[in-house]
Amino acid sequence: MEVSQDVLLPVLLAAIVANTVLLLLVVYAGRMSRAKSVTPAVTRSVLQSSLMSSSYIDEAARSTRVSDEVSNGGAADAAEAVGSGDGDPVDPHDSAALAAAALVETEASPDTVADVEPEGEPAGEPAEEPAPGPEQVESTAGTDGLTGLLDQAAFTRLIAAEDLRIHRYHRPATVVIFELGGLDRLIDRLGADAADRVVPALADTMRRLARDVDIVARLAPGRFGILLPETDEVAAINYVERVRRACELWLESGAIALTLAVGWAGTDGEPTLIEAQRLATERMYVELRRDARKASEG
Repeated sequence: MEVSQDVLLPVLLAAIVANTVLLLLVVYAGRMSRAKSVTPAVTRSVLQSSLMSSSYIDEAARSTRVSDEVSNGGAADAAEAVGSGDGDPVDPHDSAALAAAALVETEASPDTVADVEPEGEPAGEPAEEPAPGPEQVESTAGTDGLTGLLDQAAFTRLIAAEDLRIHRYHRPATVVIFELGGLDRLIDRLGADAADRVVPALADTMRRLARDVDIVARLAPGRFGILLPETDEVAAINYVERVRRACELWLESGAIALTLAVGWAGTDGEPTLIEAQRLATERMYVELRRDARKASEG
């Protein structure tokens, strides 16, 4: 009995499909049976044996050796210790070993850190003094070197500034001019050193008896100017007399008798403060000439 090709082909396909299904069922049944046979106790035992394996102990030993090498300052040796355990070469694909080696190379031991010089000046060389700033230059500009008082230029600027204020608000102010008579004779007889001792003492007295708001300046070798804000001519007499009493006794008791001539003038805006300073200087000259006549007659 002949079987036609049209009947044989479907039979073969059905047989192949049946065999494939049977094979899948056998594989699935085998996996299920193995999964049921693995209990939690078996799983724990497998993990414990893995943790206590020789490879884990070797890694712990390598880490210990790396720490010892770092503490001894041998970064290069420590990097080798990370990659070599019991003579095994470094695995270039071992990311943990490579990371540990990089960490050892970048970290320095305490001794190495202590030897690092701070940035800035080299060790053993003192730092240079910084150049004075503009505000430091201004703080010393306009100061008399011998007495520490303001000089004539600074006093003139302050007089002009105060003149604008009192001209606007019509507040009183007085200028006092002192002149040390006989200073030229003192220098001729005893030298400039003697004058350098007398002038600072006189300047210190004038500054000590003035108020904090008063301005005291040295205008010439033996001449001083004092600006008394918020002070009229009558109130200025108190300051003038205090300076006279403090200075006249020790000025007259020296080997060369010295005198202290004084003139003062006040204003409340009219005339100007600059004109008041000129008037005070003229009054000082009047007293200076009078003292010179007394000295020549005596």
